[in-house]
Amino acid sequence: MDLNWIEDFLTLHKCGNFRIAAEQRFISQPAFSRRIHSLETWVGAKLIDRSSQPVKLTDAGELFKPVAQEIVRLAYLSRNNIQVKIREGEEKIRFATLSTLAQYFIPSWLKSIQQDIDSEIFSVRTDFENVEDYLCALDEGEIDFFICYEDPTEILLNDMKKYSSLHLGVEMLVPVVSPDSKGNPRWWLPSNPQEVIPYLQTQFTPSLWPVKHHLDSRYRNLKFLSVYQTTIAASLSAMVREGYGVAWVPLSIAINDLEKGLLVRAGDEKDDIRLDIKVYRNTNIIAPQAEKIWQVLLHRNSCC
Repeated sequence: MDLNWIEDFLTLHKCGNFRIAAEQRFISQPAFSRRIHSLETWVGAKLIDRSSQPVKLTDAGELFKPVAQEIVRLAYLSRNNIQVKIREGEEKIRFATLSTLAQYFIPSWLKSIQQDIDSEIFSVRTDFENVEDYLCALDEGEIDFFICYEDPTEILLNDMKKYSSLHLGVEMLVPVVSPDSKGNPRWWLPSNPQEVIPYLQTQFTPSLWPVKHHLDSRYRNLKFLSVYQTTIAASLSAMVREGYGVAWVPLSIAINDLEKGLLVRAGDEKDDIRLDIKVYRNTNIIAPQAEKIWQVLLHRNSCC
């Protein structure tokens, strides 16, 4: 059974004339008549009463009409849905990143490059548990790009034959605490407080989040006690506001609370930690649409 036969049948029902219907279907009248006959043979009943002018549907034709309409509707709906899915798959750019970057960096960054790229379809995944899982997804072609923080003094991925990277921006981790009743920091690290300092930390790989190294090297004379651990950096800010301790929080997250006085610095700017924001790709697996974005990013980097 051919979908064209059903569309011929519906056209003939609508106009009631074989010649006109054939013209509307852009085939000869004899060919049109043969297709209607083929449909009747397939159904096993006469669908058209040819004895009347204009032609009418037989009882079998009336029964078949709503079925024919539904077949045509579903056929074109399915085709359109499949084509949309194919286009989305071809056009969608797949990123994976940390939840903090997804919330505070990715939206404005994507907007800044939107005018230079063809795609308007993106996916951003943050559901991987650790860096190894992100890289596995990159290696297996599940994602096109991995965007992450990186300690400028420690390269995350050294295999330059397999991975390429570009610099996208800079983030500063600032030491913050909740203010006391006078608006002063509960702990001021440069004064070298002797009591144990409650410390809130993330569970990121050191090359992504080098706070522990910073504490060990810069504050080895202070006593920090880890009282809270999380993989969501944004939650550190909320916990610090509630007075749980000191944390190094991305400035992009803390800036509003600092301006409102809900958080205060626990150290000077020299106590801040610089993080690069990098994008990585696997050079052996790159989709054409993703390659276009990479070239845009290369051009933007060369102009900076």
